[in-house]
Amino acid sequence: MARAVARRREIVEKFESRRKLRATTVPTNDAATRAELRRRGEPVTLFGEREGDRRERLRGILAALDAADGGELERGGADAEDDAMDADGAPERGRQRETFFTEGVKGLLECRVAMAEFSLPRAAKRVREERVRNADARGLAKTLDAIVASTSGFAAQCSEIGDDTRPIACARAFDDGRRAVTGSWSGEARVWKIDAPTGRMTSELVIRCTDHRITGVDAVANVIATAHADGTAAIWNANDGSRARELKGRHAARCGNIAFHPSGARYVATAGFDATWRLWNVETGDELLCQEGHAKEVYDVAFHPDGGLAASVGLDAVGRVWDLRIGRAIGNPLRGHVKQILSCDFHPNGTHIVTGSGDNTAKAWDLRRANECVYTMANHENLISQVRYAPNGAFLLSASYDGTVNAYDARDFSLNKKIVVCTGSGATKITCCDVAADDALIIGCFDRTVKLYTK
Repeated sequence: MARAVARRREIVEKFESRRKLRATTVPTNDAATRAELRRRGEPVTLFGEREGDRRERLRGILAALDAADGGELERGGADAEDDAMDADGAPERGRQRETFFTEGVKGLLECRVAMAEFSLPRAAKRVREERVRNADARGLAKTLDAIVASTSGFAAQCSEIGDDTRPIACARAFDDGRRAVTGSWSGEARVWKIDAPTGRMTSELVIRCTDHRITGVDAVANVIATAHADGTAAIWNANDGSRARELKGRHAARCGNIAFHPSGARYVATAGFDATWRLWNVETGDELLCQEGHAKEVYDVAFHPDGGLAASVGLDAVGRVWDLRIGRAIGNPLRGHVKQILSCDFHPNGTHIVTGSGDNTAKAWDLRRANECVYTMANHENLISQVRYAPNGAFLLSASYDGTVNAYDARDFSLNKKIVVCTGSGATKITCCDVAADDALIIGCFDRTVKLYTK
C-alpha cells in the first residue's frame, strides 16, 4: 500500500513538473536567452548546445525556481521578452512598466463624476436602512418568511399573444408595476397595461423598432430602450411610440440585453457580441465607454442598485463586476459556470449577484467576499434564460427552457415554488421573466405568448 502511494505521488509530481515546464515562458530571441542565463549566474552556453537547447535549459531553470518559491517568479525575468530587449536585440534595463489604457471622451469623465455623486449617498442611505431593519431581526425574518411563503400561491391569470409571427425575446415591468414592455424576434415592441388585482394585461401600444430581432428591452418612467440584432439600439417614448433617440454608432456584432442606469433615463448600457459592453448618454445618443474584458460575446449587463457598479456576463462563462466611477474590474471574476452565462441581476440590497447559465444552474455570488460563489441552484433540466430578483428582495426567479420558473428564498436560496408554465412533451421554452412591484410575474414564451401570474 505504501509503495503504491509513493508511486502515485511520484507520477503526480512528474506530471506537475511537466505542466509547469510547458507553462513557463522564455524569450524567443537567442540574445535575450543568453542575457537571462547570465543574469541568473548560469553558463551562457554549453559545449555543443544550440539555440533551442539553450531555451529549453533556461525553461527548466525557471520552472524549478517557480516551483521553489510557490509559483511567483521575480518580475523582469524571462516572462516578458519585451522587457529584456530593446529595438536592436540587446538587453535593456530599467524600462518602466505602465498600465495600458485608452483615453476616454470628455463625456465619460462627467459621467463618472455624476455616477459617484449619485451612488455614494444612495450607498450610505442603503447601509443605514439595512442597520435599522437588522435591529429588528426577528420582525424582518417574519416579514420575509411571509413573502417567500406567498410565492407558493403563484397562479396563472391570463395569457396573451405578444406577437403575431415570432417568439417573445424579452420583457420588463415599469411604472411601478402598472405597465410592462416586451420585445420579439420580429422587431416589434409592445407596451402592456398590467392590472394585477383583476389578473388582466392589455396591449396599449405597438412599436415597430427594427427589421431585425429585438434582443433586449428596458424601461424607466415613460422611456423605453431596445437593443437589436443588427448591433443598434434606440430610445422610445412609452406613451406614443415615437423614437426619442438613436444611439450613435453600433456594436460590431449583434447586441445582447440593454439596461438603464438606476439614476433614470440618463445613461444606458448595451451588451454586445463583439465581446464588449458599452455605456451611452441617452440625452445625446453618444457612446461614452466601450468596455472590453471578455473573451467571447457579452450577453447581459446589469447595474448595482446604488449605481456605482455594473456586472457583465457572456458566452465565455465568466462574469465581471466593474466600478463605474474608476473604470476598473473589482473583486474576482465570476468563475464557476461550465457553459455560457445568459443573465445576471443584483440583489436590491446590493450584496449579491445571481447568474443564470446554459449549464442549467443559477449561482449566487457575494460581493462582500470578493465575488465568491456562495450557492449553486441546480433545479432546472434545461438552460436558464433569465434570473431576476423581486423588487422587495425577498425572493428571486429563474426562468428556463424546460418550461418552468423557479422561485427561491433570497436568503438561503432554497427552492420554494416550481411554477410549471408549460406542460407536455411539447413544452414551450420560457425566454424571459420579470417581477412587477406588486410581485406579479410577467413571463414571455417561445410560443409568442406573454403570461401574467399573481399570488
